[in-house]
Amino acid sequence: MNKQKTIGEALRQGVAAFTEAAIPSPRLEAEVLLASLLGLRRAGLLARLRDPLEEKTEQQWSRWLAERCCGRPLQYITGQQEFWGLDFAVTPDVLIPRGDTEVLVETALALLRDPATALPGSIVDVGTGSGAIAVALARELPDRTVLAIDRSEAALAVARANGRRHGVNGQITWLPGDLLQPVLDRGERPAMILSNPPYICTGDLAGLQREVVGFEPHLALDGGDDGLLCYRRLVPQAAALLLPGGWLVVEIGCDQGSDVAGLMRAQGFAGVRVIADMAGLDRVVVGQWHRREAK
Repeated sequence: MNKQKTIGEALRQGVAAFTEAAIPSPRLEAEVLLASLLGLRRAGLLARLRDPLEEKTEQQWSRWLAERCCGRPLQYITGQQEFWGLDFAVTPDVLIPRGDTEVLVETALALLRDPATALPGSIVDVGTGSGAIAVALARELPDRTVLAIDRSEAALAVARANGRRHGVNGQITWLPGDLLQPVLDRGERPAMILSNPPYICTGDLAGLQREVVGFEPHLALDGGDDGLLCYRRLVPQAAALLLPGGWLVVEIGCDQGSDVAGLMRAQGFAGVRVIADMAGLDRVVVGQWHRREAK
């Protein structure tokens, strides 16, 4: 009869497997993965290292280790990712939310809370994916309505589930469609348009980490030959839709600040500026649609 493995032995097995597979931070990843499997926090996991692991759980652990060693992202295995202090369900149908994107949310909130820059009206999240941006803003701004758009119906299903999880689906309208077309069809004039669009150059996709290129949806990554395809389409649409004085706020690749800022200025946006992330890299471009003179 085989001796029952303890949680501590399972953890050591995971660390060894991840070290051999060259997974970054093997100890941390093993702890996070095993804690998720057992429904524990990491501190709780470390307090139970001598506890036995049930046979069924051990079998699932072996499957999860194999998946991670083959490059499957940790978040797709656990089905969870934290963003803005909230837990979001994620599947391979959506891009995994990144901490860098919190700069986009911070920028939007600063503009919408400042009486000098805020306008009444709706917020539009273009390419909502998991719904992380839309849900975070709805939670922070309970008096605002949000329109969240995605081309992928499968992504919208994940986003709706996250909206339900965090109790904000009453504020959010989930819309299928390409860029801002659903809002154009509705004839709505929003106060702010946000987007974290695909911005990776097509030729660079193959060189991304295997976790990204092999598992995350290319629809949410591929920005065309120079990475600017979506911005060239989005900026004119935003100019046609925004209320006078409304804001366009977009996430960018770290080398795209001047190009995207130039697209906004050429379209007539004012006060265009590039905002850096915590690492000092260009991360967000923001511009205000000019106030048209009354006729």
